[in-house]
Amino acid sequence: MRFEPTTIEHLGLKLYVSLPPVLGELVSNAWDAEANNVWITIPEGAITDDSEVIVTDDGNGMGAKELQDAYLRIGRNCREELKRDVSESKRRPLMGRKGIGKLSAFGVATELEVRSVREGSAICLKLNYDDMKSVPAGQPYHPTVVAERTGDVKEWNGTEIRIRKLHRHKPISDSWLRRELARRYTIIDKRFKVFVNGKELSSEDKRLKESCKTAWDVTALPGGNVIDVSAGWLVSGWIGLVEKSSQIDRGVDVFARGKAVELDTMFGLKTTDIQFARAYVVGEISADFLDAAEDNISTGRNSVHWESEEGQKLQDWGQAALKWVFEQWRAIQAKEKEERIVKGAEFEKWLSMRTSREKQVALKLIKAIVNDPNIEPEAAAPLLEIIKANIEFAAFQELVDEIEKSGINIETLLKLIGDWRIIEAREHLKLADGRLEIMERLSEYIEKGALEVKKIQPLFEENGWLVDPTWSEVTGQTTYTTLLRKHFAEPNELPDVDRRLDILGYSVGGVLYVVELKRPEKSLSRKDLDQIEQYVDWARANLKGTGLDSPAYIRGILIVGKLGGGAETKEKMERLAGDDIRVETFRDLLNRAQKVYGEVESRLRSIAPEYSRRARRERTSKQKGPSAQ
Repeated sequence: MRFEPTTIEHLGLKLYVSLPPVLGELVSNAWDAEANNVWITIPEGAITDDSEVIVTDDGNGMGAKELQDAYLRIGRNCREELKRDVSESKRRPLMGRKGIGKLSAFGVATELEVRSVREGSAICLKLNYDDMKSVPAGQPYHPTVVAERTGDVKEWNGTEIRIRKLHRHKPISDSWLRRELARRYTIIDKRFKVFVNGKELSSEDKRLKESCKTAWDVTALPGGNVIDVSAGWLVSGWIGLVEKSSQIDRGVDVFARGKAVELDTMFGLKTTDIQFARAYVVGEISADFLDAAEDNISTGRNSVHWESEEGQKLQDWGQAALKWVFEQWRAIQAKEKEERIVKGAEFEKWLSMRTSREKQVALKLIKAIVNDPNIEPEAAAPLLEIIKANIEFAAFQELVDEIEKSGINIETLLKLIGDWRIIEAREHLKLADGRLEIMERLSEYIEKGALEVKKIQPLFEENGWLVDPTWSEVTGQTTYTTLLRKHFAEPNELPDVDRRLDILGYSVGGVLYVVELKRPEKSLSRKDLDQIEQYVDWARANLKGTGLDSPAYIRGILIVGKLGGGAETKEKMERLAGDDIRVETFRDLLNRAQKVYGEVESRLRSIAPEYSRRARRERTSKQKGPSAQ
């Protein structure tokens, strides 16, 4: 094998840094070798020095000449050399082109063993990256012949690749790998099967048009399936909208010759184009012209050359298609929002009993609410009450007519109907009241210290916003808290001063926060930092996942009474902050929460002063009489 010393580094280590694309290259090689089946075996559990990933196919296999002249040649363009772009017998479109896929394994491992059987003869070679680096420039590298696995055999043709000395240590998720492999191909079917640990990949492992809320075949999109009439460039596939938004799994996968050439693309569309709609879009588009006469795919086979003529025209088509899909999303969202608003709070039943004129006015306002992106269906209840309370008044009906003529605008309506501001202010002040009372209790517990530890625990269990006031909805707390407490039970002999109050798991928007509460009188120590780091490391290794209910990211928060420790403790605290593990004091949390909700009350007090906390307390005090003073 002849190569420059930097070749493997640039074409292996730097282009392939994840297992799915590496295995994808080997699956592509099996396809080109006319295999009917590919078996992938991955280790179960933690990765050790003895772990290996095995990829076996029942393709044509390679003899000594093929191994030397084809496999061990870097940069061999098989299509040019064979003067065809399909396989010899089954006439499959060849996926290989640049002749570098064999180096991909060195992006995730140090050692590669290749064993191929052809017409009753087996040859087994071992390639080691460290040995390859040590070869002087200009000199060939000689792979090691594994004698005990070489010679005459009674086996079917085929090739086996063993990837050893893996760079990773964390377990390989079977479901994650199956999904990542399945979504990289459109050719996996009954004629070409891929198995992972004995289980066949199926349509359930990839994106499906049928699983979308709404989907369109490319022929139904603007421009249809035609990219360029004169060049004969066509696409096939679909683009759809999913039920639930995702910040990770979104975008369109582009394929050529049955293999993905770019995943999760938005065709270069700027993020300003209906930002919210982007999180709902998925799709699969096959564009074989990208890999025809000219190669318009990057060296790593992971992105389209968008600057090429083919890439530019596909990008123009894709952007037009996505803008159209975004508009469909907007229309669907508006229809669903209207249905949720009308059916909510028995408004639909109320509407059915109104006169035709009243219905007309009410529906105008419903349309205005629907068109306002700042109003969620759940927040529309006060507006519906305004409609119910005022619909019979002619002046109200005339006001709505005037607003419609000038362009229905909820903001204008709210300025003209002061009751809305009062209703909104009252609801917000109730929320602020309740939270300020909880903050006052926390302040009292902090002052009393360990005497009130049993009261602090439920306070944080029931009010996740104390940790971060921006958290509007916290889920999964019971499940993750139970797991953390069970796995990290404290020993009985631990001194009270070092005991934690609690360890909690808050799930917020797909992020799991591991929160450890120390005692209010506790000063930060290096040991405390080691503990929270241990908790977060365990959670990242065991709880992080790609499922719908699994956290995609995990952060840590250590809450102590006060900061302390020397330079070593401070240095570690700063280092952990860079790994999303931060330290807070109870006083920090209290001050931040008081500031946030104090601003809420101050802002709303100017809108409806008669509902301010102070005014309501004064009224309550007067009602109770002098004894309450």
